[in-house]
Amino acid sequence: MPPLSFLRDSPVPDPSPERLAALYAFTRAQATSNPDGYASNVAWWGQVLAAGLQEGTLGDADGSGSAASSRAGSAFKPDLASASSKGPRDTLVLTVDDGLLSRVTQDGRRPKGLGGVVESLASERSLMRLAAYNALTSGVEQGPGLARRALGAGLGLIGGLVWGKGAPAPEETCWKTAQGRWVHVGNVKVSSRPTYEAAATSFAAHLAANPPLHHSDCLFSRATFLETFATTAPEAPLTKRDVDVLLLYLQRDVGSVQIDGDVASPLGLGEGPITEADRGTLSVKSTLAAVEAQIEDIESQSAKTMDKVRSSLKAGQKAGAAAYLKSKKGLDDVLSKRIATGEQLRSVLRSIDDAKSNAEIMSAYELSTSSLASALADPRLSPDRIANTTDALADVLADSKEISDAIEIGGAQARQAAGAPEFDEDELAAELDVLVLEEKTAQKERAEREAREAVARKEAEGKAAAARKVAEEKQKVEEKEKKEREERERAARVAAAQQAIKSSEKVAEKTEGSKMTEEKERAERERLEKESQRLPAE
Repeated sequence: MPPLSFLRDSPVPDPSPERLAALYAFTRAQATSNPDGYASNVAWWGQVLAAGLQEGTLGDADGSGSAASSRAGSAFKPDLASASSKGPRDTLVLTVDDGLLSRVTQDGRRPKGLGGVVESLASERSLMRLAAYNALTSGVEQGPGLARRALGAGLGLIGGLVWGKGAPAPEETCWKTAQGRWVHVGNVKVSSRPTYEAAATSFAAHLAANPPLHHSDCLFSRATFLETFATTAPEAPLTKRDVDVLLLYLQRDVGSVQIDGDVASPLGLGEGPITEADRGTLSVKSTLAAVEAQIEDIESQSAKTMDKVRSSLKAGQKAGAAAYLKSKKGLDDVLSKRIATGEQLRSVLRSIDDAKSNAEIMSAYELSTSSLASALADPRLSPDRIANTTDALADVLADSKEISDAIEIGGAQARQAAGAPEFDEDELAAELDVLVLEEKTAQKERAEREAREAVARKEAEGKAAAARKVAEEKQKVEEKEKKEREERERAARVAAAQQAIKSSEKVAEKTEGSKMTEEKERAERERLEKESQRLPAE
């Protein structure tokens, strides 16, 4: 069957029509009658919800939509318009409302058991109330205590003893309680599918591949963080609500980002905690971004105004052209001021980065100075110890040389006593020079011989090439003569055939003439016979 209409890439093998119908028809009551089947259905919907969020098809649109309370049991009014809102949808926050039911509708069917699915996923801590997630003081992996208490106020106990005697809560109650906003913990920290990356993992990979070069590059507001990293996390861009969830996870659970109010900075890129100076730097950076946006807008307006000037001149509207030109001059004046302001802000930002870099360099100098001083303080590097060590080394080397000399003298005396021949070093050197000269002469002769052989090969190749060329020319001449001869023979055959045809035509003409003469004579005889027969009768 075709894939689910609300997923671009189905996270699980497409179910059969019968299986899909069952997945849309089951309710919370199946948890008692068929626990294994219910768990399988919940697992399938868990994968579908995770993939739909990551693909940007199931979340609330661009932070808009229903203003659901994130506390269990609170009144909730779904906003069906959120299903058709424009803009990116949440990828880390699942908004459970009627809009979600509309988005997962397949072939006109709505799932009946989605409330129980949300309850089960919450009990597994795959989903966590947004308010409970924000209230955690420790990471989501630090134990179930606080998170379980927060969930227990809403969903954690509904499926069990609240309704007495272990009976599960009705699906209608589960659905009513499940409505609201939930953080999809798996989409934040762990890939739910091999082809997807969790937001935190992707953020770390992007930062490692694109490390900031300057101090100002390490400072982000929540808005600039969204602009910078929105397209680097899941398959769909992050929304403002996603960024709030991700930043909190990176700060509280991972410890890779420090946040102070609206200022965020990746740890390891900045130096120390966020300061007022950092806030000022971020303010300059934000102002520069705003000025650059204004410059682009003014340049666009100026270009459009100039087009109006040209259009007015073509239409002969000189007064209108003058008015538009005056407007353009005003825009150009504002543009020049904005450009000057932008350059001044860039200069300020460069000065801040330069000062920060200089401070880091001085810190490195101080650290290297203390490291070098600590190394030089090693007792082994004291002048007296160095002098004693080098003196001792010199004595040992002198003793070693005396031993080597004594061994050499003793060896010479032993060879002489054994009658070993003595060699004249000068004579050996002269003989070695002769051998070297002979080798050089042999190399020279070998090189000359190889050169002569190369010349001979080249000449032989030239002669062979000339012979091949002569043979080819001869072959061409013979082929040409053969072709001409064949043409002459063919022309002769054609002429003979034509002559034969003409001769046969003449014979045919003569034969035809003879036949006509005979017929005329026969006709004349018949006429004369008739005439002769008529004469006696008269």
